[in-house]
Amino acid sequence: MKKFVGTSLVSVLLTLSFASSVALANESDRFLVEVLNKENEPIIESVHKDEVEELTDAKVLQPDYIRKIALQAGTWQAKSWGPAHIGADKLIERTRELEGIVIVAVIDTGVDTNHPFLRDRLVAGYDVLDKDSDPMDEHFHGTHMAGIIADTTPANVKIMPVRAVDKEGRGYDNHIAEGIRYAVDHGADIINMSFVGEEYSTYLADAIGYALEHNVVVVVASGNESIDTSPLYPAGEQKVIVVGASDRNDRIADFSNTGASIDIAAPGVDILSSVPGGSFKSYSGTSTATPFVSAVAAMLKLEDPTRTVLDIDRLLKKYTIDRGAAGWDPQFGEGILNLSTYDEKVTREILSPPMNVSSDTKSFPSQEGVPLNKSWRVTFDRALTQGDKVDIRINRSGKDVPIVTETKANEIIVTPIRKFFPHSNYQLLLFVENGGQYEMKFRTGE
Repeated sequence: MKKFVGTSLVSVLLTLSFASSVALANESDRFLVEVLNKENEPIIESVHKDEVEELTDAKVLQPDYIRKIALQAGTWQAKSWGPAHIGADKLIERTRELEGIVIVAVIDTGVDTNHPFLRDRLVAGYDVLDKDSDPMDEHFHGTHMAGIIADTTPANVKIMPVRAVDKEGRGYDNHIAEGIRYAVDHGADIINMSFVGEEYSTYLADAIGYALEHNVVVVVASGNESIDTSPLYPAGEQKVIVVGASDRNDRIADFSNTGASIDIAAPGVDILSSVPGGSFKSYSGTSTATPFVSAVAAMLKLEDPTRTVLDIDRLLKKYTIDRGAAGWDPQFGEGILNLSTYDEKVTREILSPPMNVSSDTKSFPSQEGVPLNKSWRVTFDRALTQGDKVDIRINRSGKDVPIVTETKANEIIVTPIRKFFPHSNYQLLLFVENGGQYEMKFRTGE
């Protein structure tokens, strides 16, 4: 899970129960409303603000916020430098001959499906804006993102173009959420979203949650405004992989956003990739850093299709070069993505680390009949700060099970990605730096 920066926890109170910066203006001209269809069933539609008053029976849910691509001009490069810089060659060779495919959905402005560099790497996609199966890129951004993925992976990693952002580089939450659900329902393993916007969106968060619930890795750009990610979305989302941009010298790009949500950094300055019309061009931005991470996530999934969202997250963060402050920091996250030391044996150890439960571990009363979708609320005796280091795991038969954690002021909510097995024994483990170790055993019911 993400680390917090400040003082370490000295004491902790644990309770277990069911879980139930200044924002920037996001000027949207549309609202999401709940209306009844012909079958008298509630559905959600996007309506222009001038039409809202005419809908007498509609329930206004939230503005249909706008997200924008996270890209800026770069200096011309004669050749691609990113894949070699992150040591991708070793993993490309390992996965090139493996059976099956992994699909990366690029939710963006579409892709030039006729581009010679891309046309053999694509699977069927969708145009959310025009409601058809021709997601042709009318901008260039999506084609550039797809090219980075193709350049960093073997041919058995395929790209699903989903056009949800218009030719001006603007995408409404309504369209983006539809694109996410389309990608999940049509076999995507990874979702790349190289855009950012202001304001938290429940509607978009629900779509991201839908992807995570279906074990689809979601990778997003941190943004290019040199600001904190906390008022941004999805860049401020703790549940996804948030990517910052670095340069050839492994320095954080001066435009790259920073903050508590940052997970990892990747090359994002002067990145050469495909653009519509069969040509290539260099651009910079956290937009271009994000597909490097999506590409590596795809190869990790290709190597072992059983890997979960949590497995991929752990491996990405393990294979990094630490830059900035030691350990996690709000600029680089865990560090700059680098696979030069990738080793299959080490990878197995990362995914099945020893529990190292010491003899002085404090135990809480065991629980029986726990629901299969149970969330645990871990409450601390004070508000968490950004330097507190906390590791929470749920273990079954000696192996970690995939979980999602949500951090609030003084608590962490722990939820299984998939339902627990019925009538099974589990162990919740809590490790707090300078604060001790705790465990709680529980058994599920029906």
